[in-house]
Amino acid sequence: MPDVKGTALLPKGEANAFVAFADELLKDPRRKRAALIIFDCKRGTEDYDQGDTVITIRVRRAEMLLASDLPAAEKLIRRAAEARNDQPVLPLDVEDEIQQVFKEMTAPDSPDDPDDPDPGDGKRKRGGGKP
Repeated sequence: MPDVKGTALLPKGEANAFVAFADELLKDPRRKRAALIIFDCKRGTEDYDQGDTVITIRVRRAEMLLASDLPAAEKLIRRAAEARNDQPVLPLDVEDEIQQVFKEMTAPDSPDDPDDPDPGDGKRKRGGGKP
């Protein structure tokens, strides 16, 4: 089975939502976040000596998910993982890991939660209501 790696090249301009969230990413770089990406295969490299093929993916579009969409995203990632593993139910450790990751995204330990609709400074944060 070929190995797959991501490329550091993200789309430019409007197709790269991460640029709009750069400040939030720097404030809390270890906080997990969810995004949707559209990608394709940029190239495949075969190492004939090792018998390995490495596929490099290229992100064509990236969008951060809204906090209100995280429950649906959790269900979608679980369904996709179950289909990929050809299992109607994921092993408990994988199920727990997915649940924990989404729990951390919806209730992070950080006092400055970017998903908080009103952080007290009057500025609306992504995923929240009106200021």
